[in-house]
Amino acid sequence: MDSRTEIRVRFTDQELTGLTALAAGLRGVAEADLSEEDALVAAVEMALTRLIDDFEVPDPATREQVQLARDDLRAHWIRGAAGI
Repeated sequence: MDSRTEIRVRFTDQELTGLTALAAGLRGVAEADLSEEDALVAAVEMALTRLIDDFEVPDPATREQVQLARDDLRAHWIRGAAGI
């Protein structure tokens, strides 16, 4: 079952330029037609991974929340090779 929630995000021109560039870079690396939405999800996955691997999240409950969210995102990955 594909469950999605629609959200509205407002970007500055610079943020949108960055997101567009990220999507273009991921398309080149993944050799797949990835959207800005795919790029944003890949960036979230990367940020969660960085929190786990490179930083010490001080609160154990928050650390577990970050780990579980990243693992769940990967387990239900529906966006092909959009991971960074």
